[in-house]
Amino acid sequence: MRGHWTRFSFFLVLFFLPLQIGAAPLNEKEIPVYPGAVRDQAAEEEIRRDYEEYRFDYWEMKTIRVYTVKALIDDVCRYYIDQLKAKPGEAIDDPYALASGEVYGPWYELGFWHETIFETQYEYDTLLNDGEWVKEAFAKRPQWKKGSWLNMASFEWNASLESGDVAQYNVILEDVGFDSRKGVDYRSTRIRIQVLVSPSLEAIEEEEDWAMDQAVAAKAEQFRKNPPTEKLLGVPLYPGAVFSPELSAGMSLSEEYHIYVYFSNDPLDQIVDFYRKRLGKEPHSSGDLGYMFALKGSLPIPEEGLAIQPNMLFDVPFQSMISIMKELDD
Repeated sequence: MRGHWTRFSFFLVLFFLPLQIGAAPLNEKEIPVYPGAVRDQAAEEEIRRDYEEYRFDYWEMKTIRVYTVKALIDDVCRYYIDQLKAKPGEAIDDPYALASGEVYGPWYELGFWHETIFETQYEYDTLLNDGEWVKEAFAKRPQWKKGSWLNMASFEWNASLESGDVAQYNVILEDVGFDSRKGVDYRSTRIRIQVLVSPSLEAIEEEEDWAMDQAVAAKAEQFRKNPPTEKLLGVPLYPGAVFSPELSAGMSLSEEYHIYVYFSNDPLDQIVDFYRKRLGKEPHSSGDLGYMFALKGSLPIPEEGLAIQPNMLFDVPFQSMISIMKELDD
């Protein structure tokens, strides 16, 4: 979810969208429930299981409550518009950009039944939908606007909590619908109340950095105990080259390839000449950036390659760097 938001968009929010302070309940227990609604805990467990399977990044589902009420969605929707003081709108671009204590929303958007519900549909000789019956049933329902019948409504507001976490609050309404084959218009509404909470960007970055450090340390230890062999690399090791488990680990967290890094105090031309003779091929030159030999695929960007470069990035007492990129087996 975090990938959909940019810090730049926050400035657009500040100028064009109302930022409200304390305009909606920040304690989920204070979110109103439509009178007479009956809780459906089985539906809650199913939604929670599905969310955990497909969850977005660091957003944790703190609350999920599902209710069903024998009332038209129009009445339930107007109740929540009034109770939440919600306005028509759209989701905030970057909830992480909210300052501590700030609340965006509540806003809402609506969805309507598609006109195909009034079409009679068959699968071979089996009636799937009796369009004439639906027309009669919906003629007894109120229209939200001329020719349109409400079938869903989504309310949302976002807040930056005092803890530093970011919260997203939702009230989602769905028309339970109808069964035209049985001739039943349920005239009922399902209400879903949920709260998602994410750590702040700073906390996420700290956690990601820690996880990255742990992964690199584990991979470096693996390389230290089992350094790559010439058989694994598919090329001879340059005489006297010093293997760097730490740098190799940092460049080998991909699931597609590993990059093994070596250092040498010999000049680039000498190392290039060694591999030119041993591989029997010419490298691609990138000027001051070094040379690339193709081990698999074509130059200048092979699928597997051997790069020989001046050491301009790493604080180690070597003038040349040798990097060997190898694809991992499926």
